[in-house]
Amino acid sequence: MEKILSANSIFEELKKKLKEEILLINSNLSLASIKITKDSSLELYIDSQKKLAKELSIDYNCIEIDSPKKEDVIEEIRKLNKDKKTTGIIINRPLPENLSEEELFFEIDFRKDIEGVSPYNLGLLCLGRPNFISPTVLSILELLNLTGVDLYGKNVVLVGFSNIIGKPLSLILSKKFATVSVTHIATCQKGYLKFYVENADILISAVGKPCLIKGSWIKKGAIIIDAGISVVDKKVVGDVEFKSAYKKVSFITPVPNGVGKLTGLFLFKNLLRAYKLIKGGEFLWQNL
Repeated sequence: MEKILSANSIFEELKKKLKEEILLINSNLSLASIKITKDSSLELYIDSQKKLAKELSIDYNCIEIDSPKKEDVIEEIRKLNKDKKTTGIIINRPLPENLSEEELFFEIDFRKDIEGVSPYNLGLLCLGRPNFISPTVLSILELLNLTGVDLYGKNVVLVGFSNIIGKPLSLILSKKFATVSVTHIATCQKGYLKFYVENADILISAVGKPCLIKGSWIKKGAIIIDAGISVVDKKVVGDVEFKSAYKKVSFITPVPNGVGKLTGLFLFKNLLRAYKLIKGGEFLWQNL
């Protein structure tokens, strides 16, 4: 098997299946995408979402809030919660420093929380019975599945501990009996990141810092899932030094055409789940 884990190999098949599922419900799906800050990586992400939404016949409503006041954002979220036309809600990051992710996530109706970041949905995930799993996490798990790796007992190192990727992913991988180490900004500042990376059977990075992970640190035969996205000199790059890491790994995801390419599909797959949850009023447990 080719050791570059490109999402291109499965993207069209997954998109076709999702499109067929959406056609079956014979109803409009509408995503409210709240944007508060300007960021080059975010612009790329939103543009790709819009393009995919059009292909899937989904209404993509990008709501730009110029005011960084918490009250204004919360008011918009509450309005969307009540809006019967809105199927799902996402809050794009990064956020201005004066806004708390947790406070905003708390306001999203759990039935429309298609990124699985509200306290209720994160609580269900902790119990092993989630309604929604973060689309990026689902994308990472899909690519890991392509490798055929048995996660049982594997030393998995996560770089990044965000509410949307690191935290839920650490729970899911632990549920699969992987041995999970979580690293973050303090690990890097204290100079310990290299140690953890060198001992990783599977490395998953989702920081958004270009070439943070040096190829020389990678363990021979490791699996690398790079979910970081940055724009450097108008070029999209990941967290890992790809060329030098490629020589040592058994599998590695490219940036672009890796994790990010599948994330949009799983976002809209979750949107379909939200429609079924709202319409049926019943929980739709996902197996971990």
